Amino acid sequence: MNQMNENGNSGFIVGMLVGAVAGAGLALLFAPKPGAQLRGEIGESMTTFKDAAAKRLRDMADRAGTGINAGLNDLHTAAGKVAGSASTTAREMLDSAVEHGRQEIRSRL
Repeated sequence: MNQMNENGNSGFIVGMLVGAVAGAGLALLFAPKPGAQLRGEIGESMTTFKDAAAKRLRDMADRAGTGINAGLNDLHTAAGKVAGSASTTAREMLDSAVEHGRQEIRSRL
């Protein structure tokens, strides 16, 4: 559910950024300005869009890295529990075998 909200928010933010850039570009194209000034403003708009997109990608990569780290931590914890359980079981089996061996030796004496 939370992931669906994040994806919905991501889509909304991207849509908002694209709409803002498109609107700014159209406003610049239809405004009566000299060519050099218009090209400069379009360049600034594209730089702003590029910076916003780069920031969004960095944020998404950070979130993905956090999720991967959490998954690895869970895996490590589960592996430790399995190893501990296997070690305990092996120890119990060894103790049982030793005890059976002792009883066998006692019964023969």
